Amino acid sequence: MRSCLSNSQTTDDQPLRGFITLPAGILLFTLASVWVSPCLAATPLQATVTTGDSSSSTTVAQGISATQLHTLEAVGGSPLRTGDIIDQGTSASHSRLVRTTLQGTTSSLAAVISHEAGVQNRQAGGFGSFSSITIRAASGEQTGVYLDGILLNNGGNPVIDFSTLEMLNLDSVDIYRGSSPMQLGHGAIGGAVNLKTLQSGAEPSTRLRLGVGSLSQRELSLSHQSRQGRWESAAAVSHRRSDNDFLFTNDNGTPLNPEDDRREKRNNASVTRTAALLRTAHRQHANARTDLTLQVADRELGVPEWRNNPDNMSDFATQTSQLQVSQVLDAIGNWNSRHSIFWHEDDARFRDTLSQVGLGAQDTDNQTRTLGAKTYWEYLADSATLGLSLEIRREDIDSVNRLDDSVNFDVRRLSGVGIIEYNWFNRGDTLSLTPAVRWQSSDVSGTRANSSQANDTTTKASRSGLQFGLLYRPSSHLTLTANAGSFYREPTFGELYGSIGLISGNPQLQAEEGLNIDAGIEWRRDSMRLIGTVFGSERNELIVTAFDAQGVGRPTNAGAARVIGLELSAFLTVLPRLDVHSNLTWQSPRSREKVDGFLDKLLPGEAQLAWFTRVQYQVLRTSMWYELEILKKRFYDRANLLPASNSQQHAIGLEWRNGRWTASIGIYNLGNDNIEDFNGFPRPGRTWALSVSRIL
Repeated sequence: MRSCLSNSQTTDDQPLRGFITLPAGILLFTLASVWVSPCLAATPLQATVTTGDSSSSTTVAQGISATQLHTLEAVGGSPLRTGDIIDQGTSASHSRLVRTTLQGTTSSLAAVISHEAGVQNRQAGGFGSFSSITIRAASGEQTGVYLDGILLNNGGNPVIDFSTLEMLNLDSVDIYRGSSPMQLGHGAIGGAVNLKTLQSGAEPSTRLRLGVGSLSQRELSLSHQSRQGRWESAAAVSHRRSDNDFLFTNDNGTPLNPEDDRREKRNNASVTRTAALLRTAHRQHANARTDLTLQVADRELGVPEWRNNPDNMSDFATQTSQLQVSQVLDAIGNWNSRHSIFWHEDDARFRDTLSQVGLGAQDTDNQTRTLGAKTYWEYLADSATLGLSLEIRREDIDSVNRLDDSVNFDVRRLSGVGIIEYNWFNRGDTLSLTPAVRWQSSDVSGTRANSSQANDTTTKASRSGLQFGLLYRPSSHLTLTANAGSFYREPTFGELYGSIGLISGNPQLQAEEGLNIDAGIEWRRDSMRLIGTVFGSERNELIVTAFDAQGVGRPTNAGAARVIGLELSAFLTVLPRLDVHSNLTWQSPRSREKVDGFLDKLLPGEAQLAWFTRVQYQVLRTSMWYELEILKKRFYDRANLLPASNSQQHAIGLEWRNGRWTASIGIYNLGNDNIEDFNGFPRPGRTWALSVSRIL
């Protein structure tokens, strides 16, 4: 899979984590890069490819030879650099959400991403509550989430909570289903989501945005982008809050007795979130560039009790930060390269000292740290590209329960991922073959406070996998793709050493395994684009909890699943001002766990049918839109005894643009249904949101 040559016009953003700690090695790395890179200047190649702008694009690749690379821009006009992923150069099934879509909506980030084919979203309540996504029925742990190409998932924070991420800090979002491009490094079983942070524009720009909505929602954000000489910068700060006191029907834990049901306001669900982004870049010359990004977020929210106890005072506070420095060094002979160092911090504190939520009295503080380095090299030839990638990271967690030190644990993991990929394409760029080998190793050590396992335990493992992509474009209108690969998911620190109630960790767990295949077709005309993909996945060594005769649970590698499915997408311009976008996913995610009651059951939480459609009509400066989202046949439990209700949500809205002013309003869930992605934790009914922004 190819990436682009860096040049004097390209920009990129790489996240940097850390509120306080800044390892000295990062500063040394940056200073050394600035001094070393000038000696590597060379004449850049020349050619330009721009893919244009759309609210969401699903593109299947075409070949691009090295002699055609100079300034390559992503959908939406964001320039790419060495180590970035070119849509035209990957056979993986993928979609892109551009900045106009992200900044023009009043929906949440996870909700917007879940409208794409193959993606589903689970949310525990209103704005700011826990929200995760899954791709092709892979769990949140099996779905890789990246910030500017660096993995956010780690052993202590295996499922990325999208409610902690600020959508206005992003320039674009790329979704890869099944196969992950080698530039991302790690290969997840479900696929990957790459979040690209805000980039500088050609002209200085400052934007102020104000928002209000139902449930006392308030929003204030300010962003600035500029470029001066060899320096570029982008900054953003935002603050949001909501009471989340929506009405819902409380069945008091007796779903079969409607006599005691009553309409209530949701208690203890308020949330406050503040986020900031700072990004700067310095271009030494056409073939060398340094990027630094810092992103931080702070969130505080109440944790509702299952039966909506009005006296509930439980709360959950999170602080996250990403710090990253990268250096591009190109034209070292025929080699281009990109080198990164990153530091991630995740602090989460859950307080339920009165045991009101139902998991026992807790005051837990989980502190997770990740420090790593990543290097990417590519060798460009006329008919092939050789890519090499190596990443080393150390992850640590210190988990403390201030009310019960017997469940405390700390874990350290040193891991490495190496990839070799060869991308061959014919002279006419109509055929592309991409074999790749991925190797990864893991060295885990940890300590639990339990007397039975107080001593330090260590587990070492290494494994390798193959990945293959094929792309054939017989005409300018038709593209065919096929992908196959093996992928892994390392156990989380909680699964290895955690202890919750009667469930105790298992340090001997092995990695989950997945074998993915898919085949796709795309037909494109001036006013129409149709995409279809069939996929399958065989998953083994899945981690499930098994209980012994005393009722004590322990995670084991006893699970297995088989997933088959179909994804269909259509982008139509019916009339000059009328556009229709529709995504449909049908999947059969079946358990193969050979246990009575679980075999051949649908995996919990995953809808068998998901359909999203958006219709938009443009009148002068105003766009009017309608959205429909349908989810059918999903269950809360592995035995499929607790079915979730089918959902059908309608939304309408409009957006008005006039010079420097933009205003948008949306009304969501017109049917006023309280959908429960998690049993007993309803989402809001009908809501509205209004935002007004101005370029200063």
